[in-house]
Amino acid sequence: MISSQTHPQERRDFRRLWSGSTVSQLGSAVGMVALPVVAVTVIHASAFQVALLAALTAVTTALLAFPLGTYVEFRRKRPIMIATDLVRFAGIASVPVAAALGALTFVHLCVIAVVNASCQIAFNAAAQSHLKALVSAPHLIEANSRLESTRWLSISVGPSAAGALIGLLSAVGSLVIDAVSFLFSALAIRTLRTPEPPAPVREAHVSRREELFAGWRFAWRHPALRPMLVSWVTFAGASSMAAAVSAVYYLRDLGFEPWQYGLIMGVPSLGGFAGARLAPRLVARLGAVRGLWWASMLRGPWYFLIPAALPGTLGLVMCGFGFGMVLLFAGAANSP
Repeated sequence: MISSQTHPQERRDFRRLWSGSTVSQLGSAVGMVALPVVAVTVIHASAFQVALLAALTAVTTALLAFPLGTYVEFRRKRPIMIATDLVRFAGIASVPVAAALGALTFVHLCVIAVVNASCQIAFNAAAQSHLKALVSAPHLIEANSRLESTRWLSISVGPSAAGALIGLLSAVGSLVIDAVSFLFSALAIRTLRTPEPPAPVREAHVSRREELFAGWRFAWRHPALRPMLVSWVTFAGASSMAAAVSAVYYLRDLGFEPWQYGLIMGVPSLGGFAGARLAPRLVARLGAVRGLWWASMLRGPWYFLIPAALPGTLGLVMCGFGFGMVLLFAGAANSP
C-alpha cells in the first residue's frame, strides 16, 4: 500500500499530487454542472447550440488525444501540468468576468470548451506519465485506483454541491470555485520534491508528422488495443455529447430544478467511485483485457433508462439509477 510500504518522500509527493488533483476535480465537477446551466439560463442557448458545445469537446478529445499525448511524452511533465492548470484557470475565470460586463456569448463558451478539453488531455497525459516517477512499479495499480476512485468521488460531491452553490452564488458565480481549484492544483504540483527524470529523447530520424500519428497507428494495428480505442472513442464521444444535451433535457423537458440537476449529475458518480475501487479485484480475477471488455460492454445499456423517464420523483430516480450504473462500469473500465 502507498500509505505504509513506500519511501516517505514518495508518499508525501503522491499525497501532494493526490490532494491537488482532488481539489481540481472538485472544482471541475462544479463547473460540469454550472457551465451548461449558464448556457441554458444565461445566454438562453438552443438545444442545437448546447449539443454543438458538447460536440466541440468530444471532437477535440478524439482528435487531440494521441497527438497531444505524443507531444507531452518528450517534454518535462510538471511544467505542462502547471501550465495547463493556469490556462484553465484563466479560461474559466473569463466566463464570470464576461458575464459581469454583459459580454458573454455562445462563441466564448465554445472557445472555453475547446481550450479546457485540450488542456485536460495534456494534463492527464503528463500526470499519468509522471506518476511513474513518483510511485514505484509495484504500487502503480493501487495509485491509479486511488486517483480514479477519488475522481469519481469528487464528481459525485461536486455536482451535488454545485446545485446549492448555483442557488447561493448563481451558475456564473459557481464557476469562480472551478477557476480557483486549478490554482490550488498548480500550487500542489509546484511543491513536489522528488526530482523529475529527464524527458525521453526523440529519435532524430522520426518526422514530427510521423511522431504525431504514431500513437494512432500503434493502437489501430494492435489486436487488443484497436477494439479498446474504438470503444473509448465511441463511449467518450457519445457521453460528452449527451452530457450537455442532458442539461436541456433535465432542466427544460423534465422541469427539474438546478439543485435536482446537480443531484443527478453528482450522486450517481458514487457508482464510478465503487467501480474504480473494485477494478483491482476485477483485474485479479479476470485479467486486464477481459475485465476491461466486460466493464466496457456493461456500461452502455443503462443509458436507456434516462430517455424513458417522466417528470417527477420517479423520473428523477430513474435518471439517477441509470446514470449510476453507467458510471459504475465506466469507473471499472477506466482503472485497469
